Amino acid sequence: MRVLIQPHSLSLLRIKRGIKPLAVAREEIALEANSETPTSGEFWQPAIASLHQQLQTRQWRGCQPKVVVSNQFAHYAIVPWNASLHSRKEQSAFVRHYFTQLYGDFARAWDIRTTPMTYGHSTFASAIDEKLLQALREEFSRAGLPVHHIHPHLMVAANVIRQKLARTPLPNALNFVMLENDRIVVALIQHGQWLSLQSYAAESDIENQLQALLDRESIIAGVDNSEWPVVFYAAGANHLTSLQLPQRKVHNIVPHRQDQHGMEAWQ
Repeated sequence: MRVLIQPHSLSLLRIKRGIKPLAVAREEIALEANSETPTSGEFWQPAIASLHQQLQTRQWRGCQPKVVVSNQFAHYAIVPWNASLHSRKEQSAFVRHYFTQLYGDFARAWDIRTTPMTYGHSTFASAIDEKLLQALREEFSRAGLPVHHIHPHLMVAANVIRQKLARTPLPNALNFVMLENDRIVVALIQHGQWLSLQSYAAESDIENQLQALLDRESIIAGVDNSEWPVVFYAAGANHLTSLQLPQRKVHNIVPHRQDQHGMEAWQ
């Protein structure tokens, strides 16, 4: 069972495993914003309410759920290397402190995860509101479907890209662009290390916007990314699924032609 939670939609997919996985059930539910809690930050409540209703139906019984949370419900940071940290406890405290500096006291209530730390290199970290995670676990537990996999959408996209480009020789550096509905994530990755990552509201002319954003990220990271290829991943109900940028090589990743969210590609 694949579940994608976004601010304005809830997507569910049931896959029958086999040599060629087969989608046997699919639901796409449009959601309305919750106007009763505009300042609470819990904009995921309509999605949880809709999920509760869906899990009462027979078509999802006996599944093994995997949940992906929209980038709009997740938070990311590139945490710099700190040579003064000597234990995992100190590293965890430093990462949380870094998130608090970036996002304020809200970050104190987030579940923060990091990639394995490499000596001398910055670390990629992601965070999801602990209340959202708890609400998801409770709903699946009530339905008899314990959930062990809840991931930010960006990380799932990165894994899909690795699968899609496994046989494509890529240089040691690339520009990574993810479009999820009306948000763009732009990242620079070099030698497997995340150099920079920013999220922006998507403009009507995305291709021109991206030209400027890639130049901006180059300045922030202090590298020349003009010769780096662009790996573009489009997810959600976007009008743009193929990107063309002048004087840049672009790898367009289409997760699955029959599913705009690419949920069949999630392993």
